[in-house]
Amino acid sequence: MYDSDLEIDDEEEHQQGKEHDKLFSVATEHVMHKANVYEARDLLEFYALYKQATSGACHGPRPSMLQMKARSKWQAWHELGDMSSADAQRAYVDKVHKLEPSWLDNNQIIGGTASGRTGWVVHSIESVPIEETNKPEQLKTLFDHVKEKNLERLREQLKPADLIELDEQGMALLHWATDRNAIEIIEFLIKQGADVDQRDAEQQTPLHYAASCGHVEALRYLLSLNANMELRDVDGQTCIDVADNVEICSILKTELQLRNKRSY
Repeated sequence: MYDSDLEIDDEEEHQQGKEHDKLFSVATEHVMHKANVYEARDLLEFYALYKQATSGACHGPRPSMLQMKARSKWQAWHELGDMSSADAQRAYVDKVHKLEPSWLDNNQIIGGTASGRTGWVVHSIESVPIEETNKPEQLKTLFDHVKEKNLERLREQLKPADLIELDEQGMALLHWATDRNAIEIIEFLIKQGADVDQRDAEQQTPLHYAASCGHVEALRYLLSLNANMELRDVDGQTCIDVADNVEICSILKTELQLRNKRSY
């Protein structure tokens, strides 16, 4: 084989890699918009594959037993071992296709990249699968109603003491509402007396959730209530530290600058 042939092969391989990067970008964009539809186990796998594709193998320390969500995410990522970035990208795209064979028909690539935001990562993931949707109504809890964005049932059953209760995942109703980007429910809970800076079992506030999940609407609303941007979770991270989305980071940094100016 001549050198020119090798150069052609390298160029073709490089081009194929670029095309797959674009497809992976479209897939992450698609998953970001379907986060409220997929089951928790699928979101956990997407998270692990995304981290493997963008950051490589998991070498960080295993979170403590008290950090249930972080522990679940670490375990899923760690189990991928030394899978290559390219293989993780392919597995991510293949999983989207398996869940939704026609997913690409509804997505367009503009200028060679996915339209809108990219780089989505799931942060707020349950350590156990979300309850089945056919769960009998009489057995559903307030947490179920929030997860299903059922504001009507929440209005009927909410009591003041419910606002501070944490479920088995260590999350309050306000954390779940933010996780679901359920703006009307967030507003309702706040009006009923929920603390905008309420902490979960890992000391994360709703602002941490909005930032890490990429929920722009929830983030803007919480900031409008002057949610504390400097509070840190058990890992010492602020809402800015846990944000991966470019738009979210920009909003937070702009807000922080405005607050710093007002404090002078």
